[in-house]
Amino acid sequence: MSLLTLLKLVRAPAGITAISNIVAAATIASHGQLNASLLLLILASVLFYYSGMTLNDCFDYQEDLKERPNRPIPSGELSLTQGWCIGFGLMIGGLLLAFSYSQIAGYVGIALSIVITLYNSIIKEGFIGSICMASCRYVNWILGATFVGLSSQNFLMALPIFFYITGLTFLSKQETHGENKNAVWVCATMLLLTALSGAYFVSNVFILDTMQLYISFALITLWTVLNLKKLIRVFNDFTPDNIQNLISWMVIGVIPLDALFVALSGNYIVALFILALLPPCRMLNKYLYVT
Repeated sequence: MSLLTLLKLVRAPAGITAISNIVAAATIASHGQLNASLLLLILASVLFYYSGMTLNDCFDYQEDLKERPNRPIPSGELSLTQGWCIGFGLMIGGLLLAFSYSQIAGYVGIALSIVITLYNSIIKEGFIGSICMASCRYVNWILGATFVGLSSQNFLMALPIFFYITGLTFLSKQETHGENKNAVWVCATMLLLTALSGAYFVSNVFILDTMQLYISFALITLWTVLNLKKLIRVFNDFTPDNIQNLISWMVIGVIPLDALFVALSGNYIVALFILALLPPCRMLNKYLYVT
């Protein structure tokens, strides 16, 4: 098994978006008071993410033989048995790292392992499947918040990533055949909910001065317009290739979304650090798929 095969299996570029989730959640939960111990949660999150990507290919083996024969397992680069071992091995590694950080983080890691397995095995189809996938990202964000423990506000702050991933995942169901154009409307609705939740936090949760409020609402507006413009283009030319390109763009778009919410909270330096993850992610995406 080569390193390239392994990177293709886990969809390596997308793992960077798991890092941005953890850094964003920890920054907002701790009011920007980060330290080196956050690396444990980052590593745990990446292992959980790559576990989910690997198990996805294991559970979808029969389907991939027909629709994605170039993936590492159906192409024969890896055996299905190796895939199962890698997938669950990465999950166990994530759990060990989470528990080594704190008991609360470990329990959240167990919850994340459960939703990852549920999505990949039995709750994948339709809007319910999209909610299950979004729950994986939601719990991953909560994992980042365990950097300082958990509060009811942490669970509220994870809703934007939940809305975003629900819309992204529902639209992604069309990237093979492009049959249900209504998926664009569902995705647009979820993006608007993401933006509205950001406006709520700016108005009612974050403590910002007048200039910061103006900056925050300008950033929300810019983010919303850019994403809706992308959706409109796909709606006008609803083909599998265009849908797949948009999904790849939106998966990588988790990074600027995390940076956006960190900026909305007033932590501009950390927001810039998160944005710095974008170039390496896009560079890797030129050689490795994220979806």
